[in-house]
This record gives sequence, C-alpha cells and structure tokens, in this order.
Amino acid sequence: FIINTPLKTLQPSPWQAFTSVSYRAESFRLRMSAQQSGEEVKNDPFKAVTTSETSSHSEKVPQATSASGKSGQQQAEDEKVDFMTYVFGKPGELDRDLAALGTSRRRFLSINAAALIVALGANFLGVTSYLLGLLPDSKGLELLPAELTGFYPVKGWKRYRGESAFEFQVPQGWLQDQAVMFANAAGPADRMPTMSMRKRAAPQVKTVAALGPPQGDFKENVSVVKSKIHSGFTLKALGDPTTAAQRLLDTAIAPPSSGKKATLLQAFAEQRGAAAGNEVYQFEYIVKLPTGLTLHNIGAVSAREGTLYSLTVLAPEDQWEAKKESLQRVAKSFKLV
Repeated sequence: FIINTPLKTLQPSPWQAFTSVSYRAESFRLRMSAQQSGEEVKNDPFKAVTTSETSSHSEKVPQATSASGKSGQQQAEDEKVDFMTYVFGKPGELDRDLAALGTSRRRFLSINAAALIVALGANFLGVTSYLLGLLPDSKGLELLPAELTGFYPVKGWKRYRGESAFEFQVPQGWLQDQAVMFANAAGPADRMPTMSMRKRAAPQVKTVAALGPPQGDFKENVSVVKSKIHSGFTLKALGDPTTAAQRLLDTAIAPPSSGKKATLLQAFAEQRGAAAGNEVYQFEYIVKLPTGLTLHNIGAVSAREGTLYSLTVLAPEDQWEAKKESLQRVAKSFKLV
C-alpha cells in the first residue's frame, strides 16, 4: 500500500508501516516459489493489500500504456526485482516510510545498535558465549577477565582465578566450596582468637580454592593448596617429575601410616603461561583408601616467590573413563599468572 499510494495522501499508521515490510517479504517468497514451479501465485499477502487499496481508483483512472501495449501495472509485475529492493523498497523509499513513523535512518540504526550492545552485554540467549566460542581453542575464554567468564561461559567452560596468582578452567556448572570460600574471605581479625591460635604460628599449608559439581559428594572436585617454602625454591630441587611425584605420594598423599595405597601412572613437566619460568610438574596417580574407595587423581604443582601451589582434580575410579576428558582439561589449564 505504501508503493501504490502517494505518501501525503496515505498517512499510514505505525502498524501499517511496520507490516508493509513483512507483506513484501512474504509476497517475494511466494512469487519466487511460483516462478520455480511454473504455477500462479496464490494467497499473495502483499498483492491482496495493494489490490484493496487501488481497486477504488482503477475505475476512475485510466491505465497508462507503453509502446508495447502493456499497462504500467503489467510492466511493474513483469519487472524483475531483487529481494532487498522488494523488501526495503527503491532508493529513498525506506527513508520516506521511516519519516512517516516520525523517525529517521540514523535514529533507526542507533536504536538497533544500542539494542545489539545490550544483548551482547546481557548474553541474551547465549549470543555472547556463542560468538566467543567461534574462536579456536580456548581463545574466547582468554579474551575476558576470569571473573566475567562466570557470566559468559564459552562452550560450557569458565575460568577461575585465585589470589591473583593462579588460574584454571572448570566446567560451567561447577560451584565453589562455601566453607573454603568463607574461610578465605574471613581475615584473622574476623575470627575468634583461641589459646591454640595464639600459641602456633601462621599455617604453612592452606586450601585456597575448591570447586565441584552442584550437589556433589566431594568425590569429584578440584582444589588448590598453597604451601610456604623457602625463597628461591624451584621444582628442579625436587628432581625430575617422576622422582618428585613419587616423593610426594610417599610423604604427603599416602604415607605408610595412613593406610592408603598410591600408584603413580605418569608424570611430566612443561612450561605454561606467558611469564618465563612458569614450569609445572603434572602427574597422574590412583589412591586406594582404607574404606575400599579408589580415586583417580591428577596433580599439578608450580612454585613462585616462596610459595608452592598444588592443584588436585579427582573422581572415583569407576567413573574416570566417562569424566577423564574434562578433568584432564582442568589439570592441563592450571598455571601461575
């Protein structure tokens, strides 16, 4: 109706101006389908609208004819129009339609650009996560601060950063252990001092992070322990990765008096992170508890400036095959920052 009637005479309502584009798009689809099948266009919504608008004028206004004997209306129907022109009109026609609505092309584009920014910021329908997931490997996770990846997970993963010293990736649904989180959030001044606290020095070993699946039973989780060591310590002082891992199993994880039995499966060293000297020892082992439960573990350790950070991710042995790919990724992503 906008095409066939002068703009000043028509004065369309906002709803009419809005639906004109939809009518054109549907009409174009039906015409293209009809041309391919060789059938006549039926139920053309745009033709129905334009016919109703122009029927009252057709008897009074004679149809202009061309040299070929065809009327102007027949020439318009025979003219081939591309999809964009059919939907948005000829040059200047969209601007006239927008002016009828009391707006302009600039305002139209500005509003839609603002809506796009809001949609990306709110991760509307997961669009931001989807766009970040188009980047190869884990580049999408690295683009954002670790704190924001909880709101913009990428392919079901987010990053966790602790004490501005280390970070690793975890599945999107994993949650922090509330007891560990509250204990770390409360400083010494917030705790009730006891006689034992006054007598002993500051703890040399502390759990600084713990995460796991929601409503889990702690048999599947990841944790990071911070240990104070002498300044200048390096992992090389522990020996090669296999020697260091076996020593850790024998003295800390499964000492003879604990009743646990640990078996080392593999160990290796590699550089991680952009900073020089960020060496990580990673080792995989199985621990059988006195209760009969067998846990499959992956440990990763790294040291810096008198502090040793140790990550451990684990799951029951009978569930390892189903979960090992994601748990291996957690351990592989551990690094100092």
